[in-house]
Amino acid sequence: MQPVQFDVPSTTSPEQNSIHHNKISCPPLSTCSSIMKIFSVLFLLVIPPSSAFTPSFAHTKKKSKHSTSAIFNAADFKVAYDLNPRNTFLLDIREPDEWAEAHLSIATPNPLTVLSSGKWMDTTTGKYYPGTFPIDRFTGVSIVKNAKIYVHCKMGDRAKEGVEMLEQMGYSEVVALTETFDELVAAQLCDIISGEVQSLTDG
Repeated sequence: MQPVQFDVPSTTSPEQNSIHHNKISCPPLSTCSSIMKIFSVLFLLVIPPSSAFTPSFAHTKKKSKHSTSAIFNAADFKVAYDLNPRNTFLLDIREPDEWAEAHLSIATPNPLTVLSSGKWMDTTTGKYYPGTFPIDRFTGVSIVKNAKIYVHCKMGDRAKEGVEMLEQMGYSEVVALTETFDELVAAQLCDIISGEVQSLTDG
């Protein structure tokens, strides 16, 4: 029987011992730590964060059915007016002195001060609200509820206020134009005339 041989730890240096046994020595601990840090940084750069795979739920303000923030301009009015002039209105809610100075010939005057005066009753609830229904200058009666109404003033603020009142009255297709009065004049929708309106049926 041959004797069993055991490996005896070498007394040579670590470098010589590694070469002698054909083994690869482990790098120093500080080097390993540096390598791990490098791999960690690369992992974070290459792999997107979990939030990238999570749908975003932004809290947005719910718009009302008739939003006054919608953008409508003179071109939109012109298209609607050409298709149905008897059921499309350009409501000028500037004051009488502004109207008398200059106005669009196809506009219907309903000053905001008049529109916001008086009271009307909601037939479904019996409650009264401030305001007066706009008048059709060609018929002398209130504009029908299914009419398309485009509101304008001098700069735009009063038009938005008028739209809110008309929506409360039950008008479902009413919007404020984005243009100022001067811009509507420049758009050449119609003739520009001056003078007071003697009556709302005065064409």
